[in-house]
Amino acid sequence: MTDDGTTTTLTDDECWAVLADQPIGRLATAVAGEPEIFPVSHAVADGRIYFLTRPGSKLVEVTVNNRVAFEADEWRFDTASSVVLKGTAEVLETDEDIAAAEATELVPYLDDGKNVWVRITPTEISGRRLTR
Repeated sequence: MTDDGTTTTLTDDECWAVLADQPIGRLATAVAGEPEIFPVSHAVADGRIYFLTRPGSKLVEVTVNNRVAFEADEWRFDTASSVVLKGTAEVLETDEDIAAAEATELVPYLDDGKNVWVRITPTEISGRRLTR
């Protein structure tokens, strides 16, 4: 759908394609009324976002308030796209859930000992593409 000739609303499938193509996204959380944004390496599988973290502020925040937003951008010469996903984050603990996460073959941007898997299950997804 074209909103004004230069802005296009992305379909759900197009949103997921943008998320899957981008190796880095941003996790947005809010705890005690304070917003936080964290860049994370992520993978997409079965309509969900997966990322690795370690004990620290991201893990605490998704444990205290599991309602999160996730955003990724795609920049090309003649277009720019942005996708925002809202959903519920959960720390993966069962062997079955961890195996599903590992099957994404996520390659972290930094190998810094992150070993806790988190999965975001979406409740809403939206995106736009801007054309020059």
